Amino acid sequence: MRNMANTVVKEVGSAQTPDIRVRCAISDDAEELSAFAAAVFPLGGRPGADPVDLAHYIATELTAERFRTLIESPNAVFFVAETADHICGYALALRSSPHPQIEGVAPAEVRKFYVAPAHHGRGVADQLMLQSLASLAQDRLAVVWLSVYSENPRAIAFYKRWGFRIVGKQEFLVGADPQTDFVMRRDPPLAPQERT
Repeated sequence: MRNMANTVVKEVGSAQTPDIRVRCAISDDAEELSAFAAAVFPLGGRPGADPVDLAHYIATELTAERFRTLIESPNAVFFVAETADHICGYALALRSSPHPQIEGVAPAEVRKFYVAPAHHGRGVADQLMLQSLASLAQDRLAVVWLSVYSENPRAIAFYKRWGFRIVGKQEFLVGADPQTDFVMRRDPPLAPQERT
C-alpha cells in the first residue's frame, strides 16, 4: 500500500458528499493532519474535559512530527478523506498491535479514526473503514481491535455496525485525565466485499 500514496483509493460521491475522495496519506499531509486532529480530537472524548489536559495531549500526541512518523511507518496504513483539497477525515490502521485483552497472533488495530462533524452520516466514515479493513485483509490478518471512549454512543454504534464487539475496558489518559475506553474486537473475515 505504500506505493499508492499519490493515488485515489476510493471516490465517495452522492448528493450529500460531492467531490470527496479517500487516498493514502503522504508525509506532506502531516501538518494539515495535525491541525485537523487538534480540532476534532476533543469531540470524541469526555464532554467538558479540562482544556489544560486537552492542550497537553494535543501538544504531545497530535504533532505534525508524530503524524509524519506514523505515515512513514511500514507497520501503518494511513488513509485521509478530503474534499476540495482539505482533509475531512482520517483513519490509521496498524498491521501488528498486540493488546493484553485480545487473543491471537499479532492482531491489527484501527488506532485513529476521525471524521469532521460536518461529514457525519454522509458515508465518509464507511469509506475510511472499508479501506482500512481491506488493507488489513490484504495482509491476511485475522483479528482487528480498537478502543473508543465508553460514553460515545455514536462511535460505538458505528463500530458495531462494522462487526466490532465490546470485549473489555481500558484507561486512556488525556493529559492527567483518565478516561474509560471500551476495547472492541472484530473477527475475520476482513474481505472488502463485506461492505458495499
